[in-house]
Amino acid sequence: MTMHRPLSRRLLLGATAGLAAPNLAQAQGFPAGRPVRLVVPFGPGGITDLVARVVAERASAILGAPIVVENRAGANGNIAGDFVAKAAPDGHTLLMAALAMFSVNPVIYPSMPYDPARDFEPVIGIGSTPHILVAHPSVGAADLAALIAAAKAQPEALSYGTAGAGSSPHLTLLAFQNATGAKLLEVHFRSGSASVQSVLGGQVSMTAEATPVVIAHIQAGTLRAYAVASPERVGLLPDVPTAAEAGLPGLENGSTSGVVAPRGTPAPVLARLNQVFAEALRAPETQARLQQQGTLPLGGTGAEFRALVDREVTRWRPLLAGVTAG
Repeated sequence: MTMHRPLSRRLLLGATAGLAAPNLAQAQGFPAGRPVRLVVPFGPGGITDLVARVVAERASAILGAPIVVENRAGANGNIAGDFVAKAAPDGHTLLMAALAMFSVNPVIYPSMPYDPARDFEPVIGIGSTPHILVAHPSVGAADLAALIAAAKAQPEALSYGTAGAGSSPHLTLLAFQNATGAKLLEVHFRSGSASVQSVLGGQVSMTAEATPVVIAHIQAGTLRAYAVASPERVGLLPDVPTAAEAGLPGLENGSTSGVVAPRGTPAPVLARLNQVFAEALRAPETQARLQQQGTLPLGGTGAEFRALVDREVTRWRPLLAGVTAG
């Protein structure tokens, strides 16, 4: 989803400063001596999974109970979303939600097993990681302009992989085609890592994926990077231009996630969870590990994460006309 500039220091570093002490005291029974499940809606190795594992490790220590990352892939997050929506609202089952689950899935699926606007309580924004447009070296285009020219010259001769219909890589390539007039052949997979493997194997021409999923392959020369879909270059890949620098202004997107809980989770438990994850995001070791994979920590309040979702709905709905899942 959309790349977002850093929240103010007040929001990131002090998101929970205003929480009332009595509310936190009311959550003393949580986590009730048992693990908390953090359900990831995609397979292992994708950006949502990688970020979840980094943050969960520090958050577990702060909470004083294990936070276990559990992968439940399928239907662009709907399988995991349905599972968490129906879980007991006690704070012990959480969803590492990708923004597309809330802003895109209701548009592209004729029916949903849960109501994204009704069935969850927002806890906190976690991170946003820019996408990098990459292709198999056999594509041959030397730069973004040449790639666009090749795609326009032979419609659907070039294919692209995604983590599923409506996933953030899919949205990036829809925006790419909308901006350039190119026509690519789309191929959907169950995860971003599976999509990247198909490009590495030459079965698919290109993709747009989050920095940590592709960076090793770019550095090894097994993928060619054309542009970063963000306002600024990625520090780990200083030679890769932004899309604007490469001649395609406005192509900004990435993988953005946040934690949500089932509807009805008590406010004191939500406050405690926000405090735990905010503190985990503030930890220097967490920030260093996220920065190593090109992820911007978010933080803030649950209401701010909900507002971010609402903005994404407005942004992407016009591009989703005619897009259906499956």
